[in-house]
Amino acid sequence: MENTEAGWLSLTTYLVVGVGTLTVIWLWRSCQELMTFKRMGVPGPTPIPVFGNMLTIFRKGIIHIFPHWNKQYDKIYGIFMPAPALVINDLDLIKDIAIKQFQSFPNRKVPTLFKFKPWNANLLSVRDDQWKHVRGILSPTFSSGKLKKMVPAIERVVSNLVSNVTEKAKTGNMIELKEFCGCYAMDVIAGAAFGLQVDSVKNPKDPFVYHAFNALFGRQWLMPVYVSMPFLTRLLHKIGLTFSPKESTDFFYNVTEGALKERRQEKKKFSDFLQLLVEAEKEQETQQDVDAEIDHRSQLHTSSQWTRKGLVRDEIHSNALLFLAAGYDTVSTAMSYTLFSLAANPACLHKAQQEVDEKLGKKPADYSTVNELVYLDMCMNEALRMFTPGFASDRECIEDTEVGGYKVPKGMQVVFPFYAIHNDPKIWPNPSKYDPERHTPEARAARHPCSFLPFGIGPRNCIGMRLAQLELRMALAAVLQRVTPVLCEKSVYPPSNFQFGRITSSDGLWVKFQLRE
Repeated sequence: MENTEAGWLSLTTYLVVGVGTLTVIWLWRSCQELMTFKRMGVPGPTPIPVFGNMLTIFRKGIIHIFPHWNKQYDKIYGIFMPAPALVINDLDLIKDIAIKQFQSFPNRKVPTLFKFKPWNANLLSVRDDQWKHVRGILSPTFSSGKLKKMVPAIERVVSNLVSNVTEKAKTGNMIELKEFCGCYAMDVIAGAAFGLQVDSVKNPKDPFVYHAFNALFGRQWLMPVYVSMPFLTRLLHKIGLTFSPKESTDFFYNVTEGALKERRQEKKKFSDFLQLLVEAEKEQETQQDVDAEIDHRSQLHTSSQWTRKGLVRDEIHSNALLFLAAGYDTVSTAMSYTLFSLAANPACLHKAQQEVDEKLGKKPADYSTVNELVYLDMCMNEALRMFTPGFASDRECIEDTEVGGYKVPKGMQVVFPFYAIHNDPKIWPNPSKYDPERHTPEARAARHPCSFLPFGIGPRNCIGMRLAQLELRMALAAVLQRVTPVLCEKSVYPPSNFQFGRITSSDGLWVKFQLRE
Protein backbone atom coordinates (compact mmCIF):
# COMPACT_ATOMS: atom_id res chain seq x y z
CA MET A 1 0.00 0.00 0.00
CA GLU A 2 2.81 2.38 0.95
CA ASN A 3 4.63 1.60 -2.33
CA THR A 4 1.42 2.35 -4.32
CA GLU A 5 0.95 5.68 -2.55
CA ALA A 6 4.59 6.56 -3.11
CA GLY A 7 4.20 5.71 -6.78
CA TRP A 8 1.18 7.98 -7.14
CA LEU A 9 2.99 10.80 -5.30
CA SER A 10 5.99 10.35 -7.58
CA LEU A 11 3.78 10.43 -10.71
CA THR A 12 1.93 13.49 -9.42
CA THR A 13 5.24 15.23 -8.75
CA TYR A 14 6.46 14.50 -12.28
CA LEU A 15 3.19 15.79 -13.76
CA VAL A 16 3.26 19.00 -11.70
CA VAL A 17 6.92 19.63 -12.57
CA GLY A 18 6.30 18.83 -16.24
CA VAL A 19 3.25 21.08 -16.55
CA GLY A 20 4.99 23.80 -14.56
CA THR A 21 8.07 23.63 -16.80
CA LEU A 22 5.97 23.80 -19.98
CA THR A 23 4.00 26.74 -18.55
CA VAL A 24 7.21 28.61 -17.71
CA ILE A 25 8.63 27.95 -21.18
CA TRP A 26 5.36 29.07 -22.80
CA LEU A 27 5.23 32.27 -20.70
CA TRP A 28 8.91 32.96 -21.43
CA ARG A 29 8.30 32.60 -25.18
CA SER A 30 5.23 34.81 -24.88
CA CYS A 31 7.22 37.51 -23.10
CA GLN A 32 10.00 37.24 -25.70
CA GLU A 33 7.41 37.68 -28.46
CA LEU A 34 6.06 40.77 -26.73
CA MET A 35 9.49 42.36 -27.21
CA THR A 36 9.20 42.03 -31.01
CA PHE A 37 8.29 45.63 -31.79
CA LYS A 38 10.65 47.11 -29.20
CA ARG A 39 13.51 45.32 -30.97
CA MET A 40 12.24 46.61 -34.33
CA GLY A 41 11.90 50.17 -33.00
CA VAL A 42 8.19 50.24 -33.90
CA PRO A 43 5.82 52.19 -31.60
CA GLY A 44 2.53 50.78 -30.35
CA PRO A 45 0.27 50.16 -27.35
CA THR A 46 1.67 48.15 -24.45
CA PRO A 47 0.59 44.48 -24.57
CA ILE A 48 0.11 42.02 -21.72
CA PRO A 49 1.36 38.40 -21.69
CA VAL A 50 -0.81 35.77 -23.40
CA PHE A 51 -3.56 38.20 -24.51
CA GLY A 52 -1.41 40.89 -26.14
CA ASN A 53 -3.71 43.86 -26.94
CA MET A 54 -6.84 41.73 -27.35
CA LEU A 55 -8.43 42.75 -24.03
CA THR A 56 -8.20 46.41 -25.08
CA ILE A 57 -9.75 45.55 -28.45
CA PHE A 58 -12.62 43.70 -26.74
CA ARG A 59 -13.18 46.51 -24.25
CA LYS A 60 -13.05 49.45 -26.69
CA GLY A 61 -14.46 47.66 -29.74
CA ILE A 62 -12.55 46.84 -32.91
CA ILE A 63 -14.31 49.65 -34.81
CA HIS A 64 -13.29 52.36 -32.34
CA ILE A 65 -9.83 51.24 -31.25
CA PHE A 66 -8.05 51.51 -34.61
CA PRO A 67 -8.97 55.19 -35.17
CA HIS A 68 -7.76 55.86 -31.61
CA TRP A 69 -4.44 54.08 -32.22
CA ASN A 70 -4.04 55.66 -35.65
CA LYS A 71 -4.28 59.10 -34.09
CA GLN A 72 -1.84 58.16 -31.32
CA TYR A 73 0.81 56.28 -33.33
CA ASP A 74 0.26 57.66 -36.85
CA LYS A 75 1.13 55.70 -40.01
CA ILE A 76 2.75 52.48 -38.78
CA TYR A 77 2.66 50.75 -35.39
CA GLY A 78 2.68 47.31 -33.82
CA ILE A 79 -0.04 45.47 -31.92
CA PHE A 80 -0.54 41.91 -30.64
CA MET A 81 -3.71 40.00 -31.70
CA PRO A 82 -2.34 38.08 -29.76
CA ALA A 83 0.50 37.38 -32.26
CA PRO A 84 2.48 40.43 -33.44
CA ALA A 85 0.89 42.39 -36.29
CA LEU A 86 2.12 45.55 -38.00
CA VAL A 87 -0.69 48.07 -38.65
CA ILE A 88 -0.19 50.12 -41.83
CA ASN A 89 -2.07 53.41 -42.33
CA ASP A 90 0.27 54.98 -44.88
CA LEU A 91 -1.56 54.82 -48.24
CA ASP A 92 1.65 54.54 -50.28
CA LEU A 93 2.85 51.66 -48.12
CA ILE A 94 -0.49 49.86 -48.48
CA LYS A 95 -0.14 50.11 -52.26
CA ASP A 96 3.46 48.87 -52.10
CA ILE A 97 2.63 45.85 -49.92
CA ALA A 98 -0.59 44.79 -51.66
CA ILE A 99 0.57 45.38 -55.26
CA LYS A 100 4.23 46.23 -55.84
CA GLN A 101 5.59 43.83 -53.20
CA PHE A 102 2.84 41.26 -53.63
CA GLN A 103 5.33 38.41 -54.13
CA SER A 104 6.56 39.03 -50.56
CA PHE A 105 3.02 39.32 -49.15
CA PRO A 106 0.90 36.84 -51.17
CA ASN A 107 -1.05 35.26 -48.29
CA ARG A 108 -3.52 36.22 -45.64
CA LYS A 109 -3.08 35.14 -42.06
CA VAL A 110 -5.48 32.19 -41.94
CA PRO A 111 -8.29 32.90 -39.43
CA THR A 112 -8.52 30.18 -36.80
CA LEU A 113 -12.07 29.36 -37.93
CA PHE A 114 -10.81 28.64 -41.47
CA LYS A 115 -8.21 26.09 -40.41
CA PHE A 116 -10.86 23.39 -40.09
CA LYS A 117 -13.28 21.69 -42.47
CA PRO A 118 -15.51 22.70 -44.17
CA TRP A 119 -13.99 26.22 -44.25
CA ASN A 120 -10.35 25.27 -44.83
CA ALA A 121 -10.26 25.26 -48.66
CA ASN A 122 -11.84 28.62 -49.49
CA LEU A 123 -10.10 31.65 -50.99
CA LEU A 124 -9.54 33.28 -47.59
CA SER A 125 -7.81 30.22 -46.14
CA VAL A 126 -5.78 28.63 -48.94
CA ARG A 127 -2.23 29.85 -49.53
CA ASP A 128 0.58 30.06 -52.07
CA ASP A 129 0.13 27.81 -55.12
CA GLN A 130 -3.24 26.48 -54.01
CA TRP A 131 -4.63 30.01 -53.66
CA LYS A 132 -3.24 31.05 -57.04
CA HIS A 133 -4.79 27.97 -58.61
CA VAL A 134 -8.24 28.47 -57.04
CA ARG A 135 -8.26 32.24 -57.68
CA GLY A 136 -7.27 31.72 -61.32
CA ILE A 137 -10.18 29.30 -61.84
CA LEU A 138 -12.77 31.39 -59.98
CA SER A 139 -11.91 34.81 -61.49
CA PRO A 140 -13.63 34.15 -64.85
CA THR A 141 -16.74 33.04 -62.94
CA PHE A 142 -17.33 36.74 -62.16
CA SER A 143 -16.77 38.04 -65.70
CA SER A 144 -19.32 40.31 -67.40
CA GLY A 145 -20.68 37.43 -69.46
CA LYS A 146 -21.07 35.18 -66.43
CA LEU A 147 -22.67 37.92 -64.32
CA LYS A 148 -25.28 38.42 -67.02
CA LYS A 149 -26.20 34.75 -66.59
CA MET A 150 -26.89 35.38 -62.90
CA VAL A 151 -29.16 38.38 -63.55
CA PRO A 152 -32.40 36.35 -63.97
CA ALA A 153 -31.90 34.85 -60.49
CA ILE A 154 -31.32 38.35 -59.05
CA GLU A 155 -34.35 39.74 -60.91
CA ARG A 156 -36.60 37.10 -59.31
CA VAL A 157 -35.41 38.14 -55.86
CA VAL A 158 -35.80 41.86 -56.69
CA SER A 159 -39.40 41.12 -57.73
CA ASN A 160 -40.02 39.60 -54.26
CA LEU A 161 -38.27 42.60 -52.70
CA VAL A 162 -40.63 45.01 -54.49
CA SER A 163 -43.65 43.05 -53.26
CA ASN A 164 -42.33 42.97 -49.68
CA VAL A 165 -41.31 46.62 -49.55
CA THR A 166 -44.70 47.72 -50.91
CA GLU A 167 -46.48 45.61 -48.32
CA LYS A 168 -44.34 47.07 -45.51
CA ALA A 169 -45.12 50.60 -46.69
CA LYS A 170 -48.88 49.94 -46.70
CA THR A 171 -48.83 48.73 -43.08
CA GLY A 172 -46.86 51.78 -41.90
CA ASN A 173 -44.90 49.63 -39.46
CA MET A 174 -41.31 50.41 -38.48
CA ILE A 175 -38.71 48.24 -40.24
CA GLU A 176 -35.24 47.25 -39.05
CA LEU A 177 -33.20 47.61 -42.24
CA LYS A 178 -30.33 45.24 -41.44
CA GLU A 179 -32.75 42.37 -40.97
CA PHE A 180 -34.90 43.37 -43.95
CA CYS A 181 -31.91 43.79 -46.30
CA GLY A 182 -30.41 40.60 -44.90
CA CYS A 183 -33.44 38.74 -46.25
CA TYR A 184 -32.75 40.14 -49.73
CA ALA A 185 -29.05 39.17 -49.54
CA MET A 186 -29.95 35.68 -48.34
CA ASP A 187 -32.44 35.18 -51.17
CA VAL A 188 -29.91 36.31 -53.78
CA ILE A 189 -27.38 33.80 -52.45
CA ALA A 190 -29.97 31.03 -52.54
CA GLY A 191 -30.84 31.85 -56.16
CA ALA A 192 -27.52 33.05 -57.60
CA ALA A 193 -25.38 30.42 -55.88
CA PHE A 194 -27.55 27.34 -55.35
CA GLY A 195 -30.41 27.77 -57.85
CA LEU A 196 -33.05 27.82 -55.08
CA GLN A 197 -36.06 30.15 -54.90
CA VAL A 198 -36.47 31.43 -51.34
CA ASP A 199 -38.45 34.34 -49.84
CA SER A 200 -36.89 34.94 -46.42
CA VAL A 201 -39.33 37.72 -45.45
CA LYS A 202 -42.39 35.51 -45.87
CA ASN A 203 -40.75 32.18 -45.03
CA PRO A 204 -38.16 32.83 -42.27
CA LYS A 205 -38.28 29.15 -41.27
CA ASP A 206 -37.24 27.90 -44.70
CA PRO A 207 -34.50 25.26 -44.13
CA PHE A 208 -32.01 27.19 -46.29
CA VAL A 209 -32.57 30.37 -44.28
CA TYR A 210 -32.41 28.57 -40.92
CA HIS A 211 -29.19 26.70 -41.68
CA ALA A 212 -27.56 29.72 -43.31
CA PHE A 213 -28.05 31.82 -40.16
CA ASN A 214 -27.03 28.91 -37.98
CA ALA A 215 -23.82 28.36 -39.96
CA LEU A 216 -22.90 32.06 -39.88
CA PHE A 217 -24.09 33.18 -36.44
CA GLY A 218 -25.17 30.08 -34.49
CA ARG A 219 -22.20 30.19 -32.13
CA GLN A 220 -20.97 33.74 -32.59
CA TRP A 221 -20.14 33.86 -28.88
CA LEU A 222 -17.14 31.65 -29.70
CA MET A 223 -15.50 34.33 -31.85
CA PRO A 224 -13.65 36.07 -28.97
CA VAL A 225 -12.23 32.66 -27.97
CA TYR A 226 -11.08 31.97 -31.55
CA VAL A 227 -9.41 35.38 -31.77
CA SER A 228 -7.81 35.72 -28.33
CA MET A 229 -7.09 32.07 -27.45
CA PRO A 230 -6.50 30.25 -30.76
CA PHE A 231 -4.62 27.47 -28.93
CA LEU A 232 -7.98 26.24 -27.55
CA THR A 233 -9.72 25.84 -30.90
CA ARG A 234 -8.37 22.39 -31.77
CA LEU A 235 -9.63 21.08 -28.42
CA LEU A 236 -13.02 22.74 -28.99
CA HIS A 237 -13.29 21.09 -32.39
CA LYS A 238 -12.42 17.68 -30.96
CA ILE A 239 -15.30 17.90 -28.52
CA GLY A 240 -17.66 19.09 -31.28
CA LEU A 241 -17.88 22.74 -30.23
CA THR A 242 -17.35 24.25 -33.68
CA PHE A 243 -18.18 27.82 -34.70
CA SER A 244 -20.65 26.56 -37.32
CA PRO A 245 -22.88 23.77 -35.95
CA LYS A 246 -22.34 20.49 -37.78
CA GLU A 247 -26.02 20.05 -38.64
CA SER A 248 -25.89 23.27 -40.70
CA THR A 249 -22.58 22.64 -42.46
CA ASP A 250 -23.84 19.14 -43.29
CA PHE A 251 -27.01 20.71 -44.72
CA PHE A 252 -24.96 22.89 -47.09
CA TYR A 253 -22.72 19.97 -48.00
CA ASN A 254 -25.78 17.98 -49.08
CA VAL A 255 -27.35 20.96 -50.90
CA THR A 256 -24.10 21.59 -52.78
CA GLU A 257 -23.65 17.90 -53.63
CA GLY A 258 -27.20 17.66 -54.97
CA ALA A 259 -26.82 20.85 -56.99
CA LEU A 260 -23.49 19.76 -58.47
CA LYS A 261 -24.94 16.41 -59.48
CA GLU A 262 -27.78 18.19 -61.30
CA ARG A 263 -25.43 20.64 -63.02
CA ARG A 264 -23.09 17.95 -64.27
CA GLN A 265 -25.99 16.46 -66.22
CA GLU A 266 -25.60 18.39 -69.45
CA LYS A 267 -29.30 18.17 -70.35
CA LYS A 268 -30.18 21.20 -68.19
CA LYS A 269 -28.14 24.39 -67.77
CA PHE A 270 -28.46 26.52 -64.65
CA SER A 271 -27.44 30.17 -64.36
CA ASP A 272 -25.91 30.12 -60.89
CA PHE A 273 -22.56 30.08 -59.14
CA LEU A 274 -22.32 26.29 -58.88
CA GLN A 275 -23.08 25.86 -62.60
CA LEU A 276 -20.34 28.35 -63.38
CA LEU A 277 -17.94 26.43 -61.14
CA VAL A 278 -18.68 23.28 -63.11
CA GLU A 279 -18.09 25.17 -66.36
CA ALA A 280 -14.92 26.76 -64.98
CA GLU A 281 -13.41 23.30 -64.57
CA LYS A 282 -13.81 22.74 -68.31
CA GLU A 283 -13.30 26.25 -69.68
CA GLN A 284 -10.50 27.74 -67.60
CA GLU A 285 -8.09 27.76 -70.54
CA THR A 286 -10.41 29.78 -72.80
CA GLN A 287 -12.20 32.22 -70.48
CA GLN A 288 -10.79 35.71 -71.02
CA ASP A 289 -13.68 38.12 -70.36
CA VAL A 290 -12.76 39.25 -66.84
CA ASP A 291 -12.91 42.77 -65.46
CA ALA A 292 -9.42 44.14 -64.76
CA GLU A 293 -10.37 44.97 -61.16
CA ILE A 294 -10.61 41.27 -60.28
CA ASP A 295 -8.51 39.68 -63.04
CA HIS A 296 -5.02 39.20 -61.62
CA ARG A 297 -4.27 35.95 -63.43
CA SER A 298 -1.15 37.38 -65.05
CA GLN A 299 0.30 37.86 -61.53
CA LEU A 300 -0.68 34.40 -60.29
CA HIS A 301 2.20 32.16 -61.28
CA THR A 302 2.06 28.70 -59.74
CA SER A 303 5.24 26.68 -59.34
CA SER A 304 6.31 24.10 -61.91
CA GLN A 305 5.34 21.32 -59.47
CA TRP A 306 1.66 22.37 -59.54
CA THR A 307 -0.07 20.29 -62.20
CA ARG A 308 -3.63 19.83 -60.93
CA LYS A 309 -6.46 21.31 -63.01
CA GLY A 310 -9.95 22.16 -61.86
CA LEU A 311 -11.23 22.25 -58.28
CA VAL A 312 -11.38 19.30 -55.93
CA ARG A 313 -14.57 18.60 -53.99
CA ASP A 314 -13.38 20.27 -50.75
CA GLU A 315 -12.55 23.47 -52.65
CA ILE A 316 -16.01 23.60 -54.22
CA HIS A 317 -17.80 23.02 -50.90
CA SER A 318 -15.62 25.46 -49.00
CA ASN A 319 -15.99 28.26 -51.58
CA ALA A 320 -19.76 27.71 -51.75
CA LEU A 321 -19.82 28.36 -47.98
CA LEU A 322 -17.58 31.41 -48.43
CA PHE A 323 -20.00 32.72 -51.07
CA LEU A 324 -22.72 32.45 -48.43
CA ALA A 325 -20.68 34.13 -45.67
CA ALA A 326 -19.18 36.93 -47.75
CA GLY A 327 -22.30 37.59 -49.81
CA TYR A 328 -24.69 37.83 -46.89
CA ASP A 329 -23.16 40.23 -44.38
CA THR A 330 -21.40 42.58 -46.80
CA VAL A 331 -24.40 43.07 -49.12
CA SER A 332 -26.94 43.40 -46.30
CA THR A 333 -24.69 45.89 -44.49
CA ALA A 334 -24.03 48.04 -47.57
CA MET A 335 -27.70 48.05 -48.62
CA SER A 336 -29.11 48.79 -45.15
CA TYR A 337 -26.66 51.61 -44.38
CA THR A 338 -27.24 53.20 -47.80
CA LEU A 339 -31.00 53.30 -47.24
CA PHE A 340 -30.56 54.45 -43.62
CA SER A 341 -28.17 57.25 -44.65
CA LEU A 342 -30.56 58.37 -47.40
CA ALA A 343 -33.46 58.43 -44.92
CA ALA A 344 -31.37 60.69 -42.66
CA ASN A 345 -30.37 62.94 -45.58
CA PRO A 346 -33.57 63.81 -47.51
CA ALA A 347 -31.81 66.09 -50.04
CA CYS A 348 -29.56 63.21 -51.15
CA LEU A 349 -32.55 60.85 -51.15
CA HIS A 350 -34.57 63.21 -53.39
CA LYS A 351 -31.69 63.50 -55.84
CA ALA A 352 -31.23 59.72 -55.97
CA GLN A 353 -34.95 59.15 -56.57
CA GLN A 354 -34.99 61.83 -59.24
CA GLU A 355 -32.17 60.04 -61.09
CA VAL A 356 -33.94 56.68 -60.80
CA ASP A 357 -37.16 58.22 -62.19
CA GLU A 358 -35.36 59.88 -65.11
CA LYS A 359 -33.22 56.88 -66.09
CA LEU A 360 -35.66 54.02 -65.39
CA GLY A 361 -39.17 55.39 -65.11
CA LYS A 362 -41.24 52.46 -63.86
CA LYS A 363 -39.12 49.81 -65.55
CA PRO A 364 -36.91 47.57 -63.38
CA ALA A 365 -33.16 48.08 -63.66
CA ASP A 366 -31.29 45.48 -65.69
CA TYR A 367 -27.61 44.71 -66.26
CA SER A 368 -27.17 47.67 -68.65
CA THR A 369 -29.43 50.39 -67.23
CA VAL A 370 -28.27 49.92 -63.63
CA ASN A 371 -24.85 51.29 -64.64
CA GLU A 372 -26.46 54.58 -65.66
CA LEU A 373 -27.43 55.34 -62.05
CA VAL A 374 -24.30 57.36 -61.30
CA TYR A 375 -25.59 59.35 -58.32
CA LEU A 376 -27.13 56.26 -56.70
CA ASP A 377 -23.72 54.63 -57.00
CA MET A 378 -22.16 57.66 -55.29
CA CYS A 379 -24.71 57.31 -52.45
CA MET A 380 -23.81 53.64 -52.05
CA ASN A 381 -20.07 54.37 -52.05
CA GLU A 382 -20.45 57.03 -49.37
CA ALA A 383 -22.29 54.53 -47.15
CA LEU A 384 -19.51 52.01 -47.81
CA ARG A 385 -16.95 54.65 -46.78
CA MET A 386 -18.68 55.53 -43.52
CA PHE A 387 -19.73 51.97 -42.61
CA THR A 388 -17.22 49.68 -44.31
CA PRO A 389 -18.30 46.00 -43.95
CA GLY A 390 -14.76 44.74 -44.61
CA PHE A 391 -13.36 46.99 -41.89
CA ALA A 392 -9.82 45.56 -42.13
CA SER A 393 -7.67 43.28 -44.24
CA ASP A 394 -4.26 41.74 -43.82
CA ARG A 395 -1.29 40.13 -45.54
CA GLU A 396 1.41 37.81 -44.24
CA CYS A 397 5.09 38.32 -44.99
CA ILE A 398 6.77 35.20 -46.48
CA GLU A 399 10.32 36.58 -46.53
CA ASP A 400 12.21 39.29 -44.63
CA THR A 401 11.15 42.52 -46.34
CA GLU A 402 11.72 46.23 -45.72
CA VAL A 403 8.54 48.25 -45.24
CA GLY A 404 8.60 51.96 -44.42
CA GLY A 405 12.17 51.76 -43.13
CA TYR A 406 11.46 48.75 -40.89
CA LYS A 407 12.60 45.19 -41.54
CA VAL A 408 9.48 43.04 -41.42
CA PRO A 409 10.42 39.44 -40.51
CA LYS A 410 9.10 36.38 -42.30
CA GLY A 411 5.78 35.22 -40.84
CA MET A 412 4.65 38.62 -39.54
CA GLN A 413 1.11 39.80 -40.28
CA VAL A 414 0.48 43.32 -41.62
CA VAL A 415 -2.98 44.84 -41.14
CA PHE A 416 -4.76 47.49 -43.26
CA PRO A 417 -7.49 49.15 -41.09
CA PHE A 418 -9.84 50.22 -43.90
CA TYR A 419 -12.64 51.47 -41.64
CA ALA A 420 -10.23 53.76 -39.77
CA ILE A 421 -8.73 55.04 -43.05
CA HIS A 422 -12.20 55.71 -44.49
CA ASN A 423 -13.04 57.79 -41.40
CA ASP A 424 -9.72 59.61 -41.05
CA PRO A 425 -10.29 63.42 -41.07
CA LYS A 426 -6.85 63.95 -42.64
CA ILE A 427 -7.98 61.94 -45.69
CA TRP A 428 -11.73 62.63 -45.59
CA PRO A 429 -12.55 66.09 -44.13
CA ASN A 430 -15.55 66.00 -41.78
CA PRO A 431 -15.79 62.19 -42.13
CA SER A 432 -19.00 61.82 -40.08
CA LYS A 433 -20.93 63.84 -42.69
CA TYR A 434 -22.75 61.79 -45.33
CA ASP A 435 -21.74 63.43 -48.63
CA PRO A 436 -22.09 61.44 -51.88
CA GLU A 437 -20.31 64.26 -53.77
CA ARG A 438 -17.04 62.85 -52.43
CA HIS A 439 -17.38 60.15 -55.08
CA THR A 440 -17.73 62.15 -58.29
CA PRO A 441 -15.24 61.16 -61.04
CA GLU A 442 -13.35 64.42 -60.41
CA ALA A 443 -13.13 63.82 -56.65
CA ARG A 444 -11.94 60.23 -57.17
CA ALA A 445 -9.24 61.35 -59.61
CA ALA A 446 -7.93 63.91 -57.11
CA ARG A 447 -7.63 61.39 -54.25
CA HIS A 448 -5.01 58.77 -53.48
CA PRO A 449 -6.12 55.46 -55.08
CA CYS A 450 -5.81 53.70 -51.70
CA SER A 451 -7.96 56.19 -49.79
CA PHE A 452 -11.14 54.22 -50.59
CA LEU A 453 -10.87 50.42 -50.53
CA PRO A 454 -14.25 48.90 -49.54
CA PHE A 455 -13.48 45.76 -51.55
CA GLY A 456 -9.77 45.48 -50.74
CA ILE A 457 -6.78 45.96 -53.01
CA GLY A 458 -4.47 44.03 -55.30
CA PRO A 459 -4.60 40.38 -56.34
CA ARG A 460 -6.28 39.39 -53.06
CA ASN A 461 -9.14 41.87 -53.34
CA CYS A 462 -12.80 40.78 -53.21
CA ILE A 463 -13.41 38.46 -56.14
CA GLY A 464 -17.19 38.92 -55.86
CA MET A 465 -17.02 42.74 -55.91
CA ARG A 466 -18.82 43.24 -59.22
CA LEU A 467 -21.59 40.77 -58.35
CA ALA A 468 -22.12 42.57 -55.02
CA GLN A 469 -22.30 45.95 -56.76
CA LEU A 470 -24.76 44.61 -59.34
CA GLU A 471 -27.21 43.15 -56.82
CA LEU A 472 -26.93 46.25 -54.60
CA ARG A 473 -27.67 48.67 -57.45
CA MET A 474 -30.62 46.60 -58.70
CA ALA A 475 -32.11 46.36 -55.20
CA LEU A 476 -31.61 50.02 -54.24
CA ALA A 477 -33.11 51.21 -57.52
CA ALA A 478 -36.17 48.97 -57.07
CA VAL A 479 -36.75 50.18 -53.49
CA LEU A 480 -36.40 53.90 -54.34
CA GLN A 481 -38.75 53.53 -57.30
CA ARG A 482 -41.60 52.43 -55.04
CA VAL A 483 -41.03 53.86 -51.56
CA THR A 484 -39.33 56.62 -49.62
CA PRO A 485 -37.43 55.58 -46.46
CA VAL A 486 -37.86 58.04 -43.57
CA LEU A 487 -36.53 58.10 -40.03
CA CYS A 488 -38.92 57.12 -37.25
CA GLU A 489 -39.10 57.28 -33.44
CA LYS A 490 -36.75 54.29 -33.03
CA SER A 491 -34.07 55.66 -35.40
CA VAL A 492 -30.63 56.34 -33.90
CA TYR A 493 -28.53 58.32 -36.38
CA PRO A 494 -25.61 58.27 -36.82
CA PRO A 495 -25.27 54.64 -35.71
CA SER A 496 -22.21 53.96 -33.57
CA ASN A 497 -22.97 51.16 -31.12
CA PHE A 498 -21.44 48.40 -33.24
CA GLN A 499 -21.30 44.72 -32.35
CA PHE A 500 -17.86 43.16 -31.94
CA GLY A 501 -16.37 42.21 -35.28
CA ARG A 502 -19.35 43.45 -37.36
CA ILE A 503 -20.59 46.77 -38.68
CA THR A 504 -23.99 46.06 -37.13
CA SER A 505 -25.51 48.62 -34.78
CA SER A 506 -26.98 47.23 -31.57
CA ASP A 507 -29.52 50.06 -31.74
CA GLY A 508 -30.81 48.78 -35.08
CA LEU A 509 -31.37 50.74 -38.29
CA TRP A 510 -35.05 51.62 -37.94
CA VAL A 511 -37.08 53.42 -40.62
CA LYS A 512 -40.55 53.56 -42.09
CA PHE A 513 -41.30 53.17 -45.79
CA GLN A 514 -43.75 55.59 -47.38
CA LEU A 515 -45.39 54.70 -50.68
CA ARG A 516 -44.47 57.13 -53.45
CA GLU A 517 -47.24 58.91 -55.32
